[in-house]
Amino acid sequence: RAGFGKAFPDLWRGIKQAAVDITLPTKNASAGLQKEQDEVRLRDAPLMSRKAAIGGNILGNVAAATPTMLIPGVNTYTGAAAVGAGLGALQPVGTEDSRALNAGLGAAGGVVGKYVGGKVGDWANRVTRGMSAAARAAQEAARAAAAANATAEATGGVAGAENAVSGTLMGRLTGGGSGFGSVGDDASAALTRGQQKLLQRGGELGMEFTPGQATGSKALQQLEAKLSSQPMTSGPFFAKQATNTRSLNREVAAAIGEASDVVDDTVLNRAATRLGEVFESAKDDVARTIDPAKFLGVYKEIAEEVRGVTKGFAGHPLVDDLISMAEKGSATGKQLQPLTSKLGKAAYKEMSTPSGDRELGLALYRMKDYVDDLLQSGMNNESAQVFQAARGQYRNLMNILSRTNIVNPSTGNVNGRALAQMLQQRDRAGFTLGRNRTGMYDAARVAQAFQPIVGDSGTATRSMITNPLEMIMSMPFNLASRAYVSAPSVKLATGVQAAARPAAQMSESLARALLEAPAKRAPVILPGASAALATELPRY
Repeated sequence: RAGFGKAFPDLWRGIKQAAVDITLPTKNASAGLQKEQDEVRLRDAPLMSRKAAIGGNILGNVAAATPTMLIPGVNTYTGAAAVGAGLGALQPVGTEDSRALNAGLGAAGGVVGKYVGGKVGDWANRVTRGMSAAARAAQEAARAAAAANATAEATGGVAGAENAVSGTLMGRLTGGGSGFGSVGDDASAALTRGQQKLLQRGGELGMEFTPGQATGSKALQQLEAKLSSQPMTSGPFFAKQATNTRSLNREVAAAIGEASDVVDDTVLNRAATRLGEVFESAKDDVARTIDPAKFLGVYKEIAEEVRGVTKGFAGHPLVDDLISMAEKGSATGKQLQPLTSKLGKAAYKEMSTPSGDRELGLALYRMKDYVDDLLQSGMNNESAQVFQAARGQYRNLMNILSRTNIVNPSTGNVNGRALAQMLQQRDRAGFTLGRNRTGMYDAARVAQAFQPIVGDSGTATRSMITNPLEMIMSMPFNLASRAYVSAPSVKLATGVQAAARPAAQMSESLARALLEAPAKRAPVILPGASAALATELPRY
């Protein structure tokens, strides 16, 4: 509001300065007014450092320039340049400013504003029609969902009712050649129950989503794939991707006991060294009692589970060593610690090599857990807690190191989809059945649930620029791209999908998205651009 109101006194001070310069050109009578403008700029600097104030100031200049649309011939490039030059010349100048330069920049702004205004007018027409259709479709979907819920309750099921709430996101963008093509209706836009939960969980982990991901709209995801392949619009999408990668890295680092936004060779080596020291400290002379009956029960349970599946468990030399200790009824930390280390290495080898036996590896891991329990039973409370945490961290470390494509030790970035695939294969109960809800597991689930709908072959990135003029004229789309992926824009998309909202509420969310888009202050060019935009307003 303050930025909006600022546009009018600025224009009034500029008019007074111009009037003085015209009537008293030789006496430099406007020197006092120029000094006053310097003081105003210094006073307003904190306000104009706020993005919301910049957005309000843009709207204020649009409002101030609106009367110019009544001038005959203004709705042309020549007219826009003339109005822009005039409004630029009427901007207040300080002691170091040039009114002639302001007029020239204002004329340039008028031409740009005329071009952008025409494009915005055409786009607004399409968006307005699309939002109206989306609202009607959402109302119909809500009525269908209510009917489906009633039917589902009568038959004891709710899945069909949930799937019926899909909504429709409509919009049409036309282009050709290397342009944006056409995005049509998407009547099947919906998220599964699992994706809805992961959307919320991802937000808790610091991850961000695009409107297409947040709504499940295939049409929007196709548009996003196009935008992310264009240099002038790809920045905001890469920024979201970087944010999500940092969140995933942070959760994986925490799973191995480290606090870091990357999982590079330094972090991995630090975790391995620390965990090695924890396990090494368990090599003491304290004797742990081994209950023969309890050991026999554990052994028989594991042997029965792998009977007929693998032949390597019974008679395995490490298992035989444990049997010998159980027969004696006790073992010290110095005896148990080397055994659990060897069991871990043998299990890892079986589960990570092409010729390994996965079922045998799982069985050996279970025996390792038993030995670790024995080791932990001979520790004091503080040491036992540290050792218990290290056990889980060691298992996670071995998992992420089991494949070369999970973590890049040079960049420190984790491949979420590769991590999810590994966890799905190696920990079916924890990952596939959802029994492990730690940050690393859920971050991997998010990466698996929200994959790009279109892969980037590199062709679109290399071929979409056909000439320098096209690149220059496409630059305004960068701001539009930033507004599109902003949090208010995502909220707007999900709101339209869920149910019809009042048009005023939708407009408020859209305006907030535009105001939050990063913008650089341009006090001279804005008046001319605002004038040209104002001339386009009646078109929509």
